[in-house]
Amino acid sequence: MKIDVKTAGYTTFLIAVLVNSPASRAAEPIDFSCMKEEVRSIIQVTDAHQEYDVRMRNECPGAVYWSTCIERMDPWTYRILETHTPGGYVEAGKRARVNLHLKNTPPAGGDLADGRIQAVYVSYAYAIDGPPRAACVAQRCEAKKSDLRAQVTANDKAWLQARQRLAARIESECPTSGWGNADVDACRDQVRAAGAEELQAFADTDAALQAKLAEIDPENCTVYGGHANAIR
Repeated sequence: MKIDVKTAGYTTFLIAVLVNSPASRAAEPIDFSCMKEEVRSIIQVTDAHQEYDVRMRNECPGAVYWSTCIERMDPWTYRILETHTPGGYVEAGKRARVNLHLKNTPPAGGDLADGRIQAVYVSYAYAIDGPPRAACVAQRCEAKKSDLRAQVTANDKAWLQARQRLAARIESECPTSGWGNADVDACRDQVRAAGAEELQAFADTDAALQAKLAEIDPENCTVYGGHANAIR
């Protein structure tokens, strides 16, 4: 994962604010809601990767030290592959960003033609008297999601098997060659139509499970990337 810390403009989207400062614990807590954050997907130019920008804007009355914990994960197993903790100092009215370059990763077994973009968790910390340290959240968040992750995996495997059965039917029931054979495409379309309802059921189950995953502590446990491409 290539990480590039820069300044940039952005549209505001509040994700999470984690305060981790000795001074803030000793005195009154500081309200850092004036720090505005967004994780934005950049236009994808190839199927090999996806870029994301972690953007922060200081709308506070003074300068702020900032820190992030960015945890890159395998999008199939959700095992943590890398942890990065970029940080910096941003003046009032200024902006900062961290650019993420995430790869498209096929499953280890090579069973699916489509890949998934590597997944990341992003958390933040702010302070006014020195560099803070952002708390990393991936392990805690994934522990909450483990049961649903297992259901997604089971559905993926059954979905793949259904696709393989459909492909085998097309192979056995429809001619694969023949000079001037106008029935080839019609036969394949007919078999695909017969299997469409079963495949749609798997797609609906996946959508429902993904929606449940997104409901788990969205303020702190949102995953960016990791989405499966359309299964055809």
